[in-house]
Amino acid sequence: MYRQHIVLKIQNLAIMNLKHPDKCTSAEEIRNEIDKIDAQIISLFSRRHRYVEEIVKFKHNPNEIVASERKEQVIRQRCEWAASQGLNAKTFELIYSSLIENNIQHEMELLTQKNNPHIKNH
Repeated sequence: MYRQHIVLKIQNLAIMNLKHPDKCTSAEEIRNEIDKIDAQIISLFSRRHRYVEEIVKFKHNPNEIVASERKEQVIRQRCEWAASQGLNAKTFELIYSSLIENNIQHEMELLTQKNNPHIKNH
């Protein structure tokens, strides 16, 4: 149920102000629509990133940040979501693996700052 809700929300977001692909009459028009989608994706990643930063409030040590089981579960689930939409699951495994690894590094920095407030942010 939750997955379906997320997929519907994403589908609804993606179709806002977009021309259907088969209604495009040039490569430029298709590229413009892709650019609109990418801007929406970046906006969503920005919103996601704010949650990543906030979760550090609830984490107290590096093991809680790495959270290997959660990491694997998230990657597996995103691959399933991608496959259910006819996308290449391996592509999304790579995307989310990279995203999560970068988030872990960022969270480690935030945890260090939280635990050592005298250390300044670079």
